[in-house]
Amino acid sequence: MKKWKRLFWGLLTLNIVIVLVVIVLIFQPADNQPFPSGNQPQKKQVELTILAKKKDLNALIDKYLQKEFHNEELNYNVRLTDQVEVNGTIQAFDNKLDVQMAFEPHVQKNGGIILEQKSLSVGKLQLPVRTVLKYVNNNFNLPDYVKINPADESVYVGLQEMRTTNDFRVKVEKFNLEKDEFRFKLIDSVK
Repeated sequence: MKKWKRLFWGLLTLNIVIVLVVIVLIFQPADNQPFPSGNQPQKKQVELTILAKKKDLNALIDKYLQKEFHNEELNYNVRLTDQVEVNGTIQAFDNKLDVQMAFEPHVQKNGGIILEQKSLSVGKLQLPVRTVLKYVNNNFNLPDYVKINPADESVYVGLQEMRTTNDFRVKVEKFNLEKDEFRFKLIDSVK
């Protein structure tokens, strides 16, 4: 009889151990992998691609220039047609002269645009392009990211240097005036 008592107590002990292990496992917290929160530092950039048409860009350029210069009266405007046109007035000998410049845009790898001078007229005067670009550079109120190079007869527009309200950077990917196709990237660094 002693054999069956030992087996009984052994089986009972085994059952109690198994039940205790199951109970402990049930009440243990699960190994959850937490979802990453927006507060964790990350070292990546978020890029948004924007497609646009000329009429939308013209409206955006007008709005930006008005905001940039705090609704001051501007002595120039920028229009996208089959070329990039800049029209303005300059003061010469107490007269206002109309200045019309046309540029051909070239997208750069860094996301900026070089505007190559195509045509220039100052009233009916024929002036050297370099002289007029030098005058414009010295006398027109231009944004910091616009750099005029009179020697190359070109204007560099570094949109990636432009300050936006949300600290986005803007890069130009495609700027096709003939096909009315424009593609930009808005880039934001996610911390």
